[in-house]
Amino acid sequence: MGVIGMAKMLADEAGPDQITVNNVCPGLILTDRVRTTSITQQLAAGMAEEEALKERAKNIPLRRIGKPEELAALITFLASEKASYITGTTIQVDGGAVRSIF
Repeated sequence: MGVIGMAKMLADEAGPDQITVNNVCPGLILTDRVRTTSITQQLAAGMAEEEALKERAKNIPLRRIGKPEELAALITFLASEKASYITGTTIQVDGGAVRSIF
């Protein structure tokens, strides 16, 4: 909650200078780190990587792990002129995994 509040406060302070401030909260994104840490137990038990990744994603509503380019697309958009009226917000990129309301 502190980071969310900080983004709102900074958006208020930087807004008059046309500076936007936003948070991006990634969920499980298929990086090399996820491949080496998140599914190590399943791999050690002899499960294939693809099956282990499917098992890891079973609690995500979209039933898959996010791709790095999906996260990058949001960040690229937020850094563009097209997002110049978006500020003080927090956007989750998690396939619907977090079900709470901020």
